[in-house]
Amino acid sequence: MKNILVFGGNGFLGRRICQTAVEKGYQVTSLSRSGAPPRVKATWEKEWIDKVKWQQCDILNPKSYTQYLRDADNVVHSIGILLEDSSYKAQVNGKLAFDVKKLLQWGPNPMKNNPNFTYEVMNKQSAVMLAQEFAKVKHSNDSVSKTMTYISADKSFPGIPSGYMESKRAAEVEIMRLEQELRPILVRPGFMFDESDTSLGTLNFRSQVKNMLDLANWSNKNFLGRRIECVNQLFRPTVSTQQVSRALIQKIEDPSFEGVLSLENIINS
Repeated sequence: MKNILVFGGNGFLGRRICQTAVEKGYQVTSLSRSGAPPRVKATWEKEWIDKVKWQQCDILNPKSYTQYLRDADNVVHSIGILLEDSSYKAQVNGKLAFDVKKLLQWGPNPMKNNPNFTYEVMNKQSAVMLAQEFAKVKHSNDSVSKTMTYISADKSFPGIPSGYMESKRAAEVEIMRLEQELRPILVRPGFMFDESDTSLGTLNFRSQVKNMLDLANWSNKNFLGRRIECVNQLFRPTVSTQQVSRALIQKIEDPSFEGVLSLENIINS
């Protein structure tokens, strides 16, 4: 049975990768710090959540997950940080009215003294370490092409430190160096939202940012005709976690594909 191992499978994007893989007939295992399944947003989600094996590991300690790599055909690294402050995720994913002051005031940071909560460690080192460990694994069936997927990013966002994109691109370079041992897939989504949130009319922070970006893109297309390149680069299309997940599984199943899966390719998949 085809299988997939998702690191960070209970996260914002990771949960949808797990869901899509289950729906496509994969045996799915999620590894995360807590080992717990994601919160059920709707009763129908319980069906696919119950089909995933939810396991615990420390992404920075290979000994905690090497046992799972031995039988894995496909590995996905869906762990990373946008800011070097863990409390921002609660703000972004919470149901908050849009308020610039709230955006900038992230609140208490339970990991502010954790030296590992940095772009270098979380976005780069954890991914490169995982890829290197996976590359070492020898399968009994050598005809199976192992895929290593890294969730990178299309562009940075205004106000986000340069270290964010630098760590993403640096990780991509290191993973591509292992292409003789595995098939690398580098996914570059833009600003992501969840379709279930928008369908329910949820007014959380992500939904509001999506609406603003969609309006900016509509204006750029209809009033500026996308003729100003700097504006085109600033206002990139939004993409749903479901779109990203479907495009990712599609590329995993295409043995001829490796390298960068761009935002445009994700949208057009």
